[in-house]
Amino acid sequence: MNNENLTDRQRQILNHLYTEAPVSVKNLIRHTLDGVLARENIEAVCHIINDEYLMKGIKEDYTPNAYGRELEALLDAINRVRLLQPYNVQKNPRDQ
Repeated sequence: MNNENLTDRQRQILNHLYTEAPVSVKNLIRHTLDGVLARENIEAVCHIINDEYLMKGIKEDYTPNAYGRELEALLDAINRVRLLQPYNVQKNPRDQ
């Protein structure tokens, strides 16, 4: 994943998540910040961000607060890689 798509604020949020993350996922966040996150690990990073969203990004009426909107934008930036570069999926011979 190329981190050029991330804003300074999104990097700030990832740094915050890194400081609070369990050791088992710190490398995933670090790889995201360094722009070397493997495509197959994007889902795991999205789960970390989604957990933060559920804990701190929504109001009592379940609508996003300002931080929640920032987390949504971060998810979009990280997921952009998956949308722009689909996996090389082999076609089923029956579909040809």
